[in-house]
Amino acid sequence: MLRLPKLPSLAVALLAGLACASPDAIPVSSTHDPLVRFPAQATFSWDESAISLPEMPERAATDALLREVAEEAFAARGYRPAAPPTHYRLSYHYTVNERIGPDVAKAVGSVSILMTESDSGRRVWLGFGRAEIYVGLSREERKARLRGALDHMLAEFPPSGRPQD
Repeated sequence: MLRLPKLPSLAVALLAGLACASPDAIPVSSTHDPLVRFPAQATFSWDESAISLPEMPERAATDALLREVAEEAFAARGYRPAAPPTHYRLSYHYTVNERIGPDVAKAVGSVSILMTESDSGRRVWLGFGRAEIYVGLSREERKARLRGALDHMLAEFPPSGRPQD
């Protein structure tokens, strides 16, 4: 009888996740303050002073797309945009890094989404993603790609106060 060594459950989950990942999946991660209790439903507003977007020709369109997709993704999880005062403030930091080599040139976009408590200013949740920027995609294609990344980033949002086994 063939006996396979036992892999830790995290390694098994990682291998299963990689096997199911699409080739176009945007790698994302998120973290949260484990001492914060996230309600099932809450409101947020955009923190205009904390948003960072590079100077580029399509700046207004990129800002509108990021906000639209983030608002839809958080709303699907019970967190809705509203006028202040709100429970949380949401901001993002978007950068583009261009890499030019002898045989290839590409641009990589990185987005960080930060949630802070409105009352205390305490940072409670952070999500991050980075992917190659494909030139020539339609707005709907860009939206679908960003939506997939945010859905993956928010898969366990709002975070539970209980540790996972």
